[in-house]
Amino acid sequence: MKDNKTINATTEEGKVFFDSNILVYFVDEQDPKKQTIAKNLIAEAVQNQNGVLSIQSLQEFYNVITKKMLCPKENARELVKMFSELFPVTQVTVPLIMQAIDISIKNELSFWDSLIVSAATDTGCIIVYSEDMNDGQIVSGAKILNPFAEIAA
Repeated sequence: MKDNKTINATTEEGKVFFDSNILVYFVDEQDPKKQTIAKNLIAEAVQNQNGVLSIQSLQEFYNVITKKMLCPKENARELVKMFSELFPVTQVTVPLIMQAIDISIKNELSFWDSLIVSAATDTGCIIVYSEDMNDGQIVSGAKILNPFAEIAA
């Protein structure tokens, strides 16, 4: 549904992938700085039609906002629907799982982080926005960026 353009002046042209924590901060009013950053990233990706999600990102997002943030499940369902309509969502397949295992072994990442990277690279993403991985690390051709790194320092 959405493809190709730049996310901002600091990235190369190409698709960007959102880990679940970016989606969580999009709705998290407890951290207004991170919420603003997440909203801006999502808005830019919508405008540029270059954002990508995975089933895993949506599952983790739903789980976090319903369990930790106590968002009503009906509201969470609508948010999952909204994100899935804004961006293409890649399915987890056996080849992606095998690729994730290889990424995990080679890069000493958790399986779940490796599955995010696997889904991102499989869909041609050059950037993975995530708070959970090493900012600036390049894994399987995708650059990991923590958009909250400056405010965390």
